[in-house]
Amino acid sequence: MKQLTELTTSFTSVADSIDLPGQDLSWIQEIRQQALAQFNQSGFPSKKVEDWKYTSLWELTQLQFSHLVEPVEVSEQHCEQLALLEDAYRVVIVDGVFSADLSKLTSLQEGLTVGPFSQSLERIQQQLGKQVSIEKEGLTALNTLLMKEGVMVHIAEDKIIDKPIELLVINTGGTDNLATHLRNMIVLDDNAEATVIEHYVGLTDTSCLTNVVSEVILAEKAELFHYKLQQESDNAFHIATLAAKQATGSQWHTNNINLGAKLARNDIHSQLFGEQSHTTMDGLYILDNEQHIDNHTRIDHFVPNTTSNELYKGVLNGSSHAVFNGKVMVHKDAQKTDSNQYNHNLLLSRNCEIDTKPEMEIYADDVKCGHGSTVGQIDMDQLFFLRARGLDEVTARSLLTHAFAVEVLERIPSEHIRKALSNVIEQRLPRGKK
Repeated sequence: MKQLTELTTSFTSVADSIDLPGQDLSWIQEIRQQALAQFNQSGFPSKKVEDWKYTSLWELTQLQFSHLVEPVEVSEQHCEQLALLEDAYRVVIVDGVFSADLSKLTSLQEGLTVGPFSQSLERIQQQLGKQVSIEKEGLTALNTLLMKEGVMVHIAEDKIIDKPIELLVINTGGTDNLATHLRNMIVLDDNAEATVIEHYVGLTDTSCLTNVVSEVILAEKAELFHYKLQQESDNAFHIATLAAKQATGSQWHTNNINLGAKLARNDIHSQLFGEQSHTTMDGLYILDNEQHIDNHTRIDHFVPNTTSNELYKGVLNGSSHAVFNGKVMVHKDAQKTDSNQYNHNLLLSRNCEIDTKPEMEIYADDVKCGHGSTVGQIDMDQLFFLRARGLDEVTARSLLTHAFAVEVLERIPSEHIRKALSNVIEQRLPRGKK
Protein backbone atom coordinates (compact mmCIF):
# COMPACT_ATOMS: atom_id res chain seq x y z
CA MET A 1 0.00 0.00 0.00
CA LYS A 2 1.25 3.46 -0.91
CA GLN A 3 1.45 5.92 1.98
CA LEU A 4 2.76 9.36 1.01
CA THR A 5 3.46 10.48 4.56
CA GLU A 6 4.34 8.78 7.82
CA LEU A 7 1.38 9.36 10.14
CA THR A 8 1.54 9.73 13.88
CA THR A 9 -2.22 9.20 14.12
CA SER A 10 -3.38 5.91 12.65
CA PHE A 11 -6.51 7.31 11.05
CA THR A 12 -7.37 4.04 9.33
CA SER A 13 -7.87 2.30 12.68
CA VAL A 14 -10.00 5.08 14.18
CA ALA A 15 -13.19 3.87 12.44
CA ASP A 16 -13.00 0.63 14.46
CA SER A 17 -12.53 2.40 17.78
CA ILE A 18 -15.27 5.07 17.76
CA ASP A 19 -19.01 5.06 17.19
CA LEU A 20 -19.91 6.37 13.75
CA PRO A 21 -23.44 7.01 12.47
CA GLY A 22 -24.84 4.40 10.11
CA GLN A 23 -22.95 1.41 11.46
CA ASP A 24 -26.11 -0.65 11.00
CA LEU A 25 -26.63 0.54 7.41
CA SER A 26 -24.99 -1.60 4.75
CA TRP A 27 -24.92 1.14 2.10
CA ILE A 28 -22.99 3.59 4.24
CA GLN A 29 -20.66 0.87 5.48
CA GLU A 30 -19.87 0.12 1.85
CA ILE A 31 -19.07 3.80 1.24
CA ARG A 32 -16.77 3.85 4.25
CA GLN A 33 -14.96 0.72 3.09
CA GLN A 34 -14.35 2.26 -0.34
CA ALA A 35 -12.98 5.37 1.36
CA LEU A 36 -10.75 3.26 3.60
CA ALA A 37 -9.27 1.47 0.60
CA GLN A 38 -8.68 4.77 -1.19
CA PHE A 39 -7.04 6.42 1.83
CA ASN A 40 -4.80 3.40 2.39
CA GLN A 41 -3.73 3.64 -1.25
CA SER A 42 -3.11 7.37 -1.54
CA GLY A 43 -2.56 8.64 2.01
CA PHE A 44 -2.10 12.35 2.54
CA PRO A 45 -1.09 14.41 -0.51
CA SER A 46 2.54 15.51 -0.63
CA LYS A 47 4.12 18.53 -2.31
CA LYS A 48 4.97 16.24 -5.22
CA VAL A 49 1.28 16.44 -6.18
CA GLU A 50 0.77 19.43 -8.49
CA ASP A 51 -2.28 20.78 -6.63
CA TRP A 52 -0.36 20.63 -3.34
CA LYS A 53 3.05 21.87 -4.50
CA TYR A 54 2.94 24.96 -2.25
CA THR A 55 1.27 23.36 0.77
CA SER A 56 2.87 20.80 3.06
CA LEU A 57 0.81 18.64 5.42
CA TRP A 58 3.90 17.17 7.05
CA GLU A 59 3.40 19.00 10.35
CA LEU A 60 -0.21 17.83 10.51
CA THR A 61 0.82 14.21 10.03
CA GLN A 62 3.26 14.42 12.92
CA LEU A 63 0.60 15.29 15.50
CA GLN A 64 -1.26 12.74 17.59
CA PHE A 65 -4.94 13.56 17.10
CA SER A 66 -7.77 12.48 19.37
CA HIS A 67 -11.26 11.46 18.26
CA LEU A 68 -12.61 11.08 21.80
CA VAL A 69 -14.05 14.29 23.24
CA GLU A 70 -13.66 15.66 26.75
CA PRO A 71 -17.05 17.40 27.18
CA VAL A 72 -16.93 21.17 27.73
CA GLU A 73 -20.11 23.11 28.40
CA VAL A 74 -20.86 26.18 26.29
CA SER A 75 -23.52 28.45 27.71
CA GLU A 76 -26.45 29.66 25.63
CA GLN A 77 -25.32 33.25 26.18
CA HIS A 78 -21.80 32.47 24.94
CA CYS A 79 -23.23 30.69 21.91
CA GLU A 80 -25.32 33.76 21.05
CA GLN A 81 -22.20 35.91 21.25
CA LEU A 82 -20.31 33.60 18.90
CA ALA A 83 -23.07 33.34 16.31
CA LEU A 84 -22.82 35.61 13.31
CA LEU A 85 -26.54 36.37 13.21
CA GLU A 86 -29.11 36.65 15.97
CA ASP A 87 -32.19 36.03 13.85
CA ALA A 88 -31.43 32.75 12.10
CA TYR A 89 -32.15 29.07 12.22
CA ARG A 90 -29.12 27.50 13.83
CA VAL A 91 -27.39 24.13 14.07
CA VAL A 92 -24.65 24.09 16.72
CA ILE A 93 -21.86 21.52 16.86
CA VAL A 94 -19.53 21.65 19.87
CA ASP A 95 -16.28 19.71 19.62
CA GLY A 96 -17.77 17.59 16.88
CA VAL A 97 -20.98 16.78 18.77
CA PHE A 98 -24.42 18.12 17.85
CA SER A 99 -25.98 20.24 20.61
CA ALA A 100 -29.78 20.20 20.53
CA ASP A 101 -29.93 22.60 23.48
CA LEU A 102 -27.87 25.31 21.76
CA SER A 103 -29.43 24.86 18.31
CA LYS A 104 -32.44 26.90 17.18
CA LEU A 105 -34.57 24.53 15.12
CA THR A 106 -38.06 25.21 16.38
CA SER A 107 -40.89 26.71 14.31
CA LEU A 108 -39.19 25.90 11.04
CA GLN A 109 -40.72 27.52 7.97
CA GLU A 110 -42.82 25.21 5.82
CA GLY A 111 -40.70 23.49 3.21
CA LEU A 112 -37.49 23.69 5.26
CA THR A 113 -35.90 20.57 6.72
CA VAL A 114 -32.77 21.04 8.85
CA GLY A 115 -31.05 18.55 11.08
CA PRO A 116 -27.74 17.01 12.13
CA PHE A 117 -26.01 14.73 9.66
CA SER A 118 -26.01 11.84 12.12
CA GLN A 119 -29.83 11.81 12.19
CA SER A 120 -30.39 12.36 8.47
CA LEU A 121 -28.66 9.47 6.72
CA GLU A 122 -31.75 7.93 5.18
CA ARG A 123 -32.81 11.29 3.71
CA ILE A 124 -29.46 11.85 1.98
CA GLN A 125 -28.71 8.31 0.81
CA GLN A 126 -29.23 9.13 -2.87
CA GLN A 127 -27.09 12.32 -2.81
CA LEU A 128 -24.25 11.51 -0.42
CA GLY A 129 -20.88 11.49 -2.15
CA LYS A 130 -22.24 12.31 -5.59
CA GLN A 131 -20.69 15.82 -5.76
CA VAL A 132 -17.17 14.85 -4.66
CA SER A 133 -14.66 12.17 -5.50
CA ILE A 134 -12.77 10.18 -2.88
CA GLU A 135 -10.11 9.51 -5.51
CA LYS A 136 -9.06 13.15 -5.77
CA GLU A 137 -5.87 13.98 -3.88
CA GLY A 138 -6.83 15.47 -0.55
CA LEU A 139 -8.74 14.49 2.56
CA THR A 140 -12.14 13.66 1.06
CA ALA A 141 -11.54 9.94 1.44
CA LEU A 142 -10.56 10.42 5.09
CA ASN A 143 -13.66 12.52 5.68
CA THR A 144 -15.87 9.88 4.05
CA LEU A 145 -14.32 7.19 6.22
CA LEU A 146 -14.77 9.09 9.49
CA MET A 147 -17.69 11.50 8.84
CA LYS A 148 -19.61 11.72 12.07
CA GLU A 149 -21.56 14.96 12.23
CA GLY A 150 -22.53 17.99 10.19
CA VAL A 151 -25.76 19.44 8.87
CA MET A 152 -28.44 18.42 6.40
CA VAL A 153 -30.49 21.19 4.76
CA HIS A 154 -33.32 20.54 2.33
CA ILE A 155 -35.54 23.19 0.76
CA ALA A 156 -38.72 21.97 -0.92
CA GLU A 157 -39.87 23.03 -4.37
CA ASP A 158 -40.99 26.67 -4.76
CA LYS A 159 -40.10 27.56 -1.15
CA ILE A 160 -38.21 30.76 -0.32
CA ILE A 161 -36.74 30.58 3.18
CA ASP A 162 -36.93 33.98 4.82
CA LYS A 163 -34.29 33.46 7.55
CA PRO A 164 -30.65 32.38 7.11
CA ILE A 165 -29.57 28.93 8.28
CA GLU A 166 -26.34 29.08 10.28
CA LEU A 167 -24.14 26.09 11.03
CA LEU A 168 -22.05 27.12 14.04
CA VAL A 169 -19.11 24.78 14.66
CA ILE A 170 -17.31 25.49 17.95
CA ASN A 171 -13.98 24.04 19.05
CA THR A 172 -13.73 24.76 22.77
CA GLY A 173 -10.13 23.62 23.14
CA GLY A 174 -11.17 21.20 25.87
CA THR A 175 -9.64 18.26 24.00
CA ASP A 176 -6.03 18.59 22.87
CA ASN A 177 -5.50 17.90 19.16
CA LEU A 178 -9.14 17.07 18.57
CA ALA A 179 -9.95 15.88 15.04
CA THR A 180 -13.48 16.39 13.72
CA HIS A 181 -14.74 15.12 10.37
CA LEU A 182 -17.89 16.99 9.33
CA ARG A 183 -20.17 16.29 6.39
CA ASN A 184 -22.72 18.85 5.20
CA MET A 185 -25.44 18.26 2.63
CA ILE A 186 -27.45 21.16 1.16
CA VAL A 187 -30.22 20.33 -1.32
CA LEU A 188 -32.53 22.86 -2.99
CA ASP A 189 -35.42 21.64 -5.14
CA ASP A 190 -36.84 23.46 -8.17
CA ASN A 191 -37.37 27.22 -7.67
CA ALA A 192 -36.23 27.08 -4.03
CA GLU A 193 -34.18 29.83 -2.41
CA ALA A 194 -32.18 29.91 0.81
CA THR A 195 -29.19 31.41 2.63
CA VAL A 196 -26.75 29.08 4.42
CA ILE A 197 -23.81 30.15 6.58
CA GLU A 198 -20.99 27.83 7.65
CA HIS A 199 -19.25 29.36 10.66
CA TYR A 200 -16.19 27.77 12.31
CA VAL A 201 -14.92 29.18 15.62
CA GLY A 202 -12.04 28.30 17.96
CA LEU A 203 -12.17 29.45 21.59
CA THR A 204 -8.54 28.76 22.56
CA ASP A 205 -5.13 28.38 20.91
CA THR A 206 -5.32 24.59 21.16
CA SER A 207 -4.21 22.63 18.11
CA CYS A 208 -7.00 20.80 16.27
CA LEU A 209 -8.01 19.39 12.89
CA THR A 210 -11.26 20.26 11.16
CA ASN A 211 -11.86 18.16 8.05
CA VAL A 212 -15.12 19.19 6.41
CA VAL A 213 -16.84 18.26 3.15
CA SER A 214 -19.92 20.22 2.02
CA GLU A 215 -22.03 18.98 -0.89
CA VAL A 216 -24.53 21.23 -2.65
CA ILE A 217 -27.25 20.21 -5.12
CA LEU A 218 -29.25 22.93 -6.89
CA ALA A 219 -32.24 21.88 -8.98
CA GLU A 220 -33.77 23.97 -11.77
CA LYS A 221 -33.97 27.70 -10.98
CA ALA A 222 -32.87 27.15 -7.38
CA GLU A 223 -30.81 29.93 -5.78
CA LEU A 224 -28.42 29.52 -2.85
CA PHE A 225 -26.55 32.28 -1.04
CA HIS A 226 -23.73 30.38 0.65
CA TYR A 227 -21.29 31.99 3.09
CA LYS A 228 -18.39 30.52 5.02
CA LEU A 229 -16.55 32.25 7.87
CA GLN A 230 -13.52 30.50 9.32
CA GLN A 231 -12.28 31.92 12.66
CA GLU A 232 -10.48 28.96 14.17
CA SER A 233 -7.42 28.91 16.40
CA ASP A 234 -4.10 30.10 15.00
CA ASN A 235 -2.85 26.58 15.78
CA ALA A 236 -5.69 24.84 13.95
CA PHE A 237 -5.59 22.85 10.72
CA HIS A 238 -8.67 23.44 8.58
CA ILE A 239 -9.15 21.32 5.44
CA ALA A 240 -12.38 21.92 3.53
CA THR A 241 -13.98 20.70 0.32
CA LEU A 242 -17.06 22.44 -1.07
CA ALA A 243 -18.68 21.13 -4.26
CA ALA A 244 -21.90 21.96 -6.08
CA LYS A 245 -23.82 20.63 -9.06
CA GLN A 246 -26.15 23.09 -10.73
CA ALA A 247 -29.15 22.46 -12.96
CA THR A 248 -30.77 24.75 -15.54
CA GLY A 249 -31.27 28.32 -14.36
CA SER A 250 -29.80 27.73 -10.90
CA GLN A 251 -27.63 30.28 -9.12
CA TRP A 252 -24.96 29.64 -6.50
CA HIS A 253 -23.42 32.63 -4.73
CA THR A 254 -20.58 31.49 -2.48
CA ASN A 255 -18.39 33.72 -0.33
CA ASN A 256 -15.47 32.17 1.54
CA ILE A 257 -13.81 34.26 4.29
CA ASN A 258 -10.74 32.89 6.08
CA LEU A 259 -9.32 34.64 9.13
CA GLY A 260 -7.99 31.87 11.37
CA ALA A 261 -6.05 28.58 11.35
CA LYS A 262 -2.37 27.87 11.19
CA LEU A 263 -2.95 26.04 7.92
CA ALA A 264 -6.17 26.24 5.93
CA ARG A 265 -6.96 24.61 2.60
CA ASN A 266 -10.16 25.19 0.63
CA ASP A 267 -11.11 23.20 -2.47
CA ILE A 268 -14.22 24.72 -4.06
CA HIS A 269 -15.82 23.27 -7.18
CA SER A 270 -18.84 24.37 -9.18
CA GLN A 271 -20.24 22.22 -11.99
CA LEU A 272 -22.66 24.00 -14.31
CA PHE A 273 -24.75 21.29 -15.97
CA GLY A 274 -27.76 23.38 -17.00
CA GLU A 275 -28.09 26.30 -19.38
CA GLN A 276 -28.62 29.76 -17.85
CA SER A 277 -26.99 28.61 -14.62
CA HIS A 278 -24.62 30.96 -12.80
CA THR A 279 -21.88 30.83 -10.16
CA THR A 280 -20.53 33.72 -8.11
CA MET A 281 -17.41 32.56 -6.30
CA ASP A 282 -15.87 35.16 -3.98
CA GLY A 283 -13.34 34.94 -1.18
CA LEU A 284 -11.28 36.97 1.27
CA TYR A 285 -8.29 35.81 3.29
CA ILE A 286 -6.54 37.89 5.95
CA LEU A 287 -3.31 36.42 7.28
CA ASP A 288 -0.71 37.37 9.86
CA ASN A 289 2.33 35.87 11.58
CA GLU A 290 3.05 32.43 10.03
CA GLN A 291 -0.44 31.53 8.83
CA HIS A 292 -0.81 29.58 5.60
CA ILE A 293 -3.90 29.57 3.37
CA ASP A 294 -4.38 27.63 0.14
CA ASN A 295 -7.48 28.32 -1.96
CA HIS A 296 -8.07 26.02 -4.92
CA THR A 297 -11.18 26.82 -6.95
CA ARG A 298 -12.61 25.26 -10.08
CA ILE A 299 -15.62 26.16 -12.21
CA ASP A 300 -16.70 23.75 -14.97
CA HIS A 301 -18.91 25.11 -17.75
CA PHE A 302 -20.32 21.98 -19.38
CA VAL A 303 -23.18 23.43 -21.46
CA PRO A 304 -23.88 26.59 -23.48
CA ASN A 305 -25.15 29.86 -22.03
CA THR A 306 -23.70 29.69 -18.53
CA THR A 307 -21.94 32.41 -16.55
CA SER A 308 -19.51 32.71 -13.66
CA ASN A 309 -17.85 35.55 -11.80
CA GLU A 310 -15.01 35.02 -9.35
CA LEU A 311 -13.14 37.49 -7.12
CA TYR A 312 -10.65 36.46 -4.43
CA LYS A 313 -8.70 39.00 -2.39
CA GLY A 314 -5.94 38.53 0.16
CA VAL A 315 -4.33 40.72 2.82
CA LEU A 316 -1.01 39.29 4.04
CA ASN A 317 1.13 40.42 6.96
CA GLY A 318 4.03 39.05 9.01
CA SER A 319 5.56 35.89 7.55
CA SER A 320 2.29 34.53 6.21
CA HIS A 321 1.96 32.57 2.97
CA ALA A 322 -1.06 32.40 0.69
CA VAL A 323 -1.77 30.27 -2.37
CA PHE A 324 -4.48 30.87 -4.93
CA ASN A 325 -5.09 28.49 -7.81
CA GLY A 326 -8.29 29.14 -9.69
CA LYS A 327 -9.27 27.21 -12.79
CA VAL A 328 -12.17 27.83 -15.15
CA MET A 329 -12.89 25.01 -17.60
CA VAL A 330 -15.00 25.84 -20.64
CA HIS A 331 -15.82 22.48 -22.20
CA LYS A 332 -16.22 21.76 -25.88
CA ASP A 333 -19.97 22.31 -26.14
CA ALA A 334 -20.15 25.28 -23.75
CA GLN A 335 -20.67 28.02 -26.32
CA LYS A 336 -21.75 31.51 -25.16
CA THR A 337 -19.95 31.05 -21.85
CA ASP A 338 -19.30 34.32 -19.99
CA SER A 339 -16.70 33.97 -17.23
CA ASN A 340 -14.44 36.30 -15.26
CA GLN A 341 -11.87 35.35 -12.63
CA TYR A 342 -9.59 37.65 -10.62
CA ASN A 343 -7.26 37.37 -7.65
CA HIS A 344 -5.80 40.50 -5.98
CA ASN A 345 -3.36 40.57 -3.07
CA LEU A 346 -2.08 43.26 -0.72
CA LEU A 347 1.25 42.57 0.99
CA LEU A 348 1.86 44.50 4.21
CA SER A 349 5.31 43.17 5.12
CA ARG A 350 8.51 42.13 3.38
CA ASN A 351 8.34 38.57 4.70
CA CYS A 352 4.92 37.47 3.45
CA GLU A 353 4.47 35.49 0.24
CA ILE A 354 1.74 34.81 -2.31
CA ASP A 355 1.68 32.19 -5.07
CA THR A 356 -1.18 33.03 -7.40
CA LYS A 357 -2.23 31.20 -10.54
CA PRO A 358 -5.57 32.08 -12.12
CA GLU A 359 -6.07 29.98 -15.24
CA MET A 360 -8.59 29.14 -17.92
CA GLU A 361 -8.89 26.19 -20.27
CA ILE A 362 -11.25 26.98 -23.14
CA TYR A 363 -12.39 24.38 -25.67
CA ALA A 364 -15.24 26.40 -27.21
CA ASP A 365 -14.78 29.23 -29.69
CA ASP A 366 -17.74 31.51 -28.94
CA VAL A 367 -17.04 32.67 -25.38
CA LYS A 368 -16.35 35.80 -23.38
CA CYS A 369 -13.74 35.10 -20.71
CA GLY A 370 -11.21 37.09 -18.74
CA HIS A 371 -8.84 36.42 -15.85
CA GLY A 372 -5.93 38.01 -14.03
CA SER A 373 -4.12 38.61 -10.75
CA THR A 374 -2.29 41.43 -9.00
CA VAL A 375 0.19 41.58 -6.13
CA GLY A 376 1.14 44.88 -4.55
CA GLN A 377 1.76 46.98 -1.47
CA ILE A 378 -0.02 50.02 -0.07
CA ASP A 379 0.03 52.85 -2.60
CA MET A 380 2.36 55.51 -1.24
CA ASP A 381 0.58 58.29 -3.16
CA GLN A 382 -2.71 57.35 -1.52
CA LEU A 383 -0.96 57.16 1.85
CA PHE A 384 0.50 60.64 1.32
CA PHE A 385 -2.93 61.94 0.31
CA LEU A 386 -4.49 60.76 3.58
CA ARG A 387 -1.54 61.97 5.69
CA ALA A 388 -1.81 65.38 4.07
CA ARG A 389 -5.39 65.57 5.32
CA GLY A 390 -4.49 65.05 8.94
CA LEU A 391 -4.57 61.28 9.42
CA ASP A 392 -1.70 59.65 11.30
CA GLU A 393 0.19 56.95 9.43
CA VAL A 394 -1.26 53.98 11.32
CA THR A 395 -4.84 55.16 10.73
CA ALA A 396 -4.13 55.94 7.08
CA ARG A 397 -2.64 52.50 6.44
CA SER A 398 -5.52 50.81 8.24
CA LEU A 399 -8.04 52.76 6.16
CA LEU A 400 -6.36 51.81 2.88
CA THR A 401 -6.18 48.16 3.93
CA HIS A 402 -9.88 48.14 4.75
CA ALA A 403 -10.74 49.81 1.44
CA PHE A 404 -8.85 47.08 -0.41
CA ALA A 405 -10.61 44.21 1.39
CA VAL A 406 -14.12 45.61 1.50
CA GLU A 407 -14.82 45.06 -2.22
CA VAL A 408 -15.51 41.38 -1.56
CA LEU A 409 -18.08 42.30 1.09
CA GLU A 410 -19.75 44.87 -1.13
CA ARG A 411 -20.73 42.04 -3.50
CA ILE A 412 -22.92 40.49 -0.77
CA PRO A 413 -26.56 41.42 -1.49
CA SER A 414 -27.84 41.06 2.10
CA GLU A 415 -27.13 44.24 4.06
CA HIS A 416 -27.61 42.36 7.34
CA ILE A 417 -25.04 39.69 6.53
CA ARG A 418 -22.70 42.21 4.91
CA LYS A 419 -22.67 44.32 8.08
CA ALA A 420 -22.14 41.32 10.36
CA LEU A 421 -19.17 40.09 8.32
CA SER A 422 -17.75 43.60 8.06
CA ASN A 423 -17.74 43.94 11.85
CA VAL A 424 -15.78 40.70 12.17
CA ILE A 425 -13.29 41.64 9.47
CA GLU A 426 -12.62 45.12 10.80
CA GLN A 427 -11.44 43.59 14.07
CA ARG A 428 -9.13 41.21 12.23
CA LEU A 429 -7.51 43.50 9.66
CA PRO A 430 -3.83 44.12 10.39
CA ARG A 431 -2.44 47.60 10.32
CA GLY A 432 0.07 48.11 7.56
CA LYS A 433 3.68 48.41 8.69
CA LYS A 434 6.31 50.64 7.18
